Amino acid sequence: MRKILQIGNWPPPLCGWAMGLVALRRELESRGWDCPVMNLNENRRVRSPEYIDVQSGWDYAPKVWRHVWRGYAVHVRVNAESKKGYLLALAAMLLARLGGRPALLTYCGGHRQTFFPAPKNSLNYWKFALLFRIPTRIYCNSEPVKQALLTTGIAADRVVPMPQFSAEYVRFTPKDLPAEVMEFLAWNEKVFFLYICYRKEYMLDFVVEVIRRFRARHPRVGFLLVGTSDKEVAQIRTFFEQQSLKEAVCITGAVEHDLFLTMLTRSVACIRTPMTDGVSSSVLEALSLAVPVLGSDNGSRPAGVELWSKDDPESLLKLMAEAVKNRAAMVARMPRLSADDNTRKLADDIELSCGREPQSKPARDHSGAVTS
Repeated sequence: MRKILQIGNWPPPLCGWAMGLVALRRELESRGWDCPVMNLNENRRVRSPEYIDVQSGWDYAPKVWRHVWRGYAVHVRVNAESKKGYLLALAAMLLARLGGRPALLTYCGGHRQTFFPAPKNSLNYWKFALLFRIPTRIYCNSEPVKQALLTTGIAADRVVPMPQFSAEYVRFTPKDLPAEVMEFLAWNEKVFFLYICYRKEYMLDFVVEVIRRFRARHPRVGFLLVGTSDKEVAQIRTFFEQQSLKEAVCITGAVEHDLFLTMLTRSVACIRTPMTDGVSSSVLEALSLAVPVLGSDNGSRPAGVELWSKDDPESLLKLMAEAVKNRAAMVARMPRLSADDNTRKLADDIELSCGREPQSKPARDHSGAVTS
């Protein structure tokens, strides 16, 4: 029997990591795999039949080991923004290798994160050099990220760059908008869409400066802030109230995916702030749906993103003005994005890495039709 323990974020709340995990589990189970999920999301202590809960670090390790002992491969996700996440990934990889099982690691970060890449021979360098030597396979979301991983001296053929974004992500059913969002859209002539969290990489001070300066020129343009976890909503509301920008923003918190895309398509453009991104799923979703993306220039944005500098708010303000005044021209210069079924490709590689013949299903286009 094909068996693999997936370790990562399970919704709610929904985020890029959780989207990828839900899709991959569905794909592997459709191929006959037993694919339990160990949940590391903020709801990890809530017991549920959908996943394995994690009550503490002392609870985590025995549960991983029990699955390894019963013959499960292990697949865990990590980035370089969390010390705790590093330790959880390291423990899972060590336990898998100790038990003689395939150990798969997905590095979900970009190529410029807080703890990695790090100066050669620094403590952080050696920490990640150790982590990257343990897995039998490493997945990352772009070639620049792969090149960053290779600076630790690991073999290139063990690292597979593959965007987490997949064609199925933009197949959605438009949803009725919440009353507060409808009221906000009615009051403002246009809105910008931001996926935002109460964390330093989302550059909230920069966002505040941009919103204040843009609203001075365009007072009937609003900002729809979507995607943070429930525990951060109150912090974000308080932050914008303290900045006297309560009327400029509509903060929804985390929403389910169909509603997320519905709101995205109602916006004039999507603003993406983090410098730590790899290839963000929400950026590729916007490009696939012909929504202009105004993204910080972090060296890993896909073709079609309009770039601005984090050191120059005016560079973003100019793009925002163009989106408001001449969005059609911005859309016209966007390349047509043909999304691959990366979930299927990832499942194929997992099967190979676990010593199984891939049971790949036919690829399908956006309408669901079988493609070659």
